[in-house]
Amino acid sequence: MPAEILRYILMNVVKEDGDVSFFRLSLTCRLFHDVVSEASFRKEAHSVINWSAFSSEYKERFRVPYKVTSCLCCGDLFKDFPPGYVGDGRKGILLAFYSTKDFEGYCSADCFICDGNHYSPKDK
Repeated sequence: MPAEILRYILMNVVKEDGDVSFFRLSLTCRLFHDVVSEASFRKEAHSVINWSAFSSEYKERFRVPYKVTSCLCCGDLFKDFPPGYVGDGRKGILLAFYSTKDFEGYCSADCFICDGNHYSPKDK
């Protein structure tokens, strides 16, 4: 199958199922992982939000797609959200924002602490 057709099919899956499909598709096979991991694919897929209603400064700051990253401690794949847009990616619904990243490179607080780091909510 030509790569462009595969890309088109996967784009429709992402737009229909939302952000959860990024993770599922990236775990399906290496070819799917490579396609959905491309920055241009993620940018196009995140265009389901009606961003035209927002200012250019707002879009530049918050229109940042996540990436699938391997945890520095356990090696599991997780959705690594940069500060900015967080939602399910379905039908233009903007749900929330992450404003900070407490555990850069780690899938959870447990992995962060298990890897020898210290965390206390009071330190924020």
